[in-house]
Amino acid sequence: MEVEMKFLILLAMLNLSGGEGGEVTSEEWVGVSEASEQVFDEDVQGSDTTFADCLEVYPQPAHDVLFVALNYSFGGEVHLELFDVLGCSIYKEVFDGPRTLIDVSHFQRGVYFLSARIGESRRVIRRVIIY
Repeated sequence: MEVEMKFLILLAMLNLSGGEGGEVTSEEWVGVSEASEQVFDEDVQGSDTTFADCLEVYPQPAHDVLFVALNYSFGGEVHLELFDVLGCSIYKEVFDGPRTLIDVSHFQRGVYFLSARIGESRRVIRRVIIY
């Protein structure tokens, strides 16, 4: 699982840097205005309502807390995992309600990736900025 997550983060970083590889510059992270930017969506159910469309991650950038809300019931627990840019898991949680919060006040400032998964067929990875 760890190798797979590092690969997905690498793909996301390549996508953010124009697909040419190399470092993602700080200028690419500045000025994020969307509530949460989706960098990877793996939803093979074929439903009109996708997991990615119903998942909200806010505020962006986050300082003390990060809220994760699911605006639709997909009938399963949501597995959250927060990774640093090296692909190391730094936080895990499972929730089944409409919303949860993550205390990010003790994390260093920087860019992280939040993986949200239901079962094995639905996964979304969102970029999270903590300041």
